[in-house]
Amino acid sequence: MSTHTQIESIDEKDQTLFNRRPTTEEKMVDEKISLDSEDDKKVFGLHQKRFRQIWHAVAWLCFTAFLIVAIVLNKGSPISVLAVAYGFTTLYLIAAHTSEGTFAKPAHAVWTKGANVVNGLPLRVRQVVGYGIFPVAIILTAVVREDNEYGTRVQRVISLCGLLFFLLVLYATSRNRKLIHWPTVATGIGLQFLLGLFVIRTYIGQTIFSYLGQAMASFLGFSSHGIGFIVGDKFMADYGATFLIGVLPAIIFFGAVIQVLYYYNIIQTAIGAMGRIIVYVFEVSGVEVVAACAAPFVGMSESAMLVGPYLEHATNAEIHQVMASGFATISGSVFLGLIGFGASPTHLITCCIMSVPCAIVTSKMRYPEEEVPLTRGKSVNLERPDAEDSFVHALANGSILGMQLCIVISAVLIGFLSLLGCANYIVNWLFVFLGVADITIQRILGWGFFPFAWLLGIPNADVLASSKMMGVKFVLNEFVGFFDAQKSGFFTAAVSPRAQLLATFACCSFANPSSLGSQISLLGKMAPTRAGDIARVSVSAILAGALSTVLSACIAGVVL
Repeated sequence: MSTHTQIESIDEKDQTLFNRRPTTEEKMVDEKISLDSEDDKKVFGLHQKRFRQIWHAVAWLCFTAFLIVAIVLNKGSPISVLAVAYGFTTLYLIAAHTSEGTFAKPAHAVWTKGANVVNGLPLRVRQVVGYGIFPVAIILTAVVREDNEYGTRVQRVISLCGLLFFLLVLYATSRNRKLIHWPTVATGIGLQFLLGLFVIRTYIGQTIFSYLGQAMASFLGFSSHGIGFIVGDKFMADYGATFLIGVLPAIIFFGAVIQVLYYYNIIQTAIGAMGRIIVYVFEVSGVEVVAACAAPFVGMSESAMLVGPYLEHATNAEIHQVMASGFATISGSVFLGLIGFGASPTHLITCCIMSVPCAIVTSKMRYPEEEVPLTRGKSVNLERPDAEDSFVHALANGSILGMQLCIVISAVLIGFLSLLGCANYIVNWLFVFLGVADITIQRILGWGFFPFAWLLGIPNADVLASSKMMGVKFVLNEFVGFFDAQKSGFFTAAVSPRAQLLATFACCSFANPSSLGSQISLLGKMAPTRAGDIARVSVSAILAGALSTVLSACIAGVVL
């Protein structure tokens, strides 16, 4: 595409977008109407907005007093976790009650001054320091440290070689290697490395993420109150450990909680605040940042819906990024399902957080930006057209959506596991004629994925078991992969902790063929005129999503 054609394309998009926006007078009228309608709503005699401000101020003061008392008493509970929760709550309230420019403009000014100072250095110095500091740190982390219970120096070096190999694969298969934005790649790898160090190697990181994993796992226990009322205590005692009773009700409960958080604008505020920070760090568009930040919390479908109004005017690289971010992680409901199969909640949460920067890296290497996005360097407004009218309405809608998801998960499991059993019977029957017994699809896939599992730095004794899990997950489905791993005893003491962590990292994503069709269909409905572009970039996006979790596993193998 020539430069002249690109400029014309951008101008056409700008003109189309502006034509769809209301005029200044219309916006002022709409804002006045919305404010008037909000002022008409009163709670305990106060306007709704004023009541919310007072309620949030009182809640924050109570939380502050509680934290102070907890620190003074010091009863041995994890104060660091409570302090982090207090910090995030404070940041959320600040973001909810201040305009976008209140902190964005000063932060932008500080960022610009810092960038000007750095730009004043010689170009060679900037390149050596900027591109060299993290590679040197990663190499030293892999080579210098002594052997420990989680891995040897050789295994860490293998993980490092795997990281280089998969980055070379991304570079070799890139759509346009000349347009790869290397500062974004270096920033993403560096941030992922720092996250890995914080979560895996520091005491406070281990404490926080372990506590978060246990808290998420407790959803399984909370949902037992609801399902116990439906089926009775005796039925719960007999079948409470099954996937039907032990896991699926937790997904319904999680769906209800997420919908309530949407209703109170908590998720939109949190994701928007994260996006305003990351958009400066990675130098990407607001659409891409929102999709990347939202995917670990709400999943690939909901994260795409949050930026749905922008997809019609998005570049192909932006669409690729939105899809890759969805494929590179799992949703909260699937998270609960995988815990039910024996996966470590701490490992799953850690991988989901690390996938945010890594998905940007893999996508920008596979499909570099060739145009100028309309939201480049800008935050975007998160829109949900189907907003609920009340707390009860949100709770009911979330429960219904959770139930629908349970039906989908159950149907997928029944279909894939039945098909796998049939395929194993046919394969085993064919190999009987060759005098070979006990040949299964899992074993064949394990042989095929054996080199990739070995490159993660998994101990030799556990490589085949890990490669089977990876093969079934990437070819069939994440539920089938984790179920088959649990059935074979992968999440027991028979397999090393290093192998469990790295295999869980590599498989913690939606990157498989069963997710591809649903994502193409969803994005195609939100942006009908871009259906062809969505289908063209989808295969590349799913590859970028798969490599994202694999790179996370390699970095974890270096740090571990």
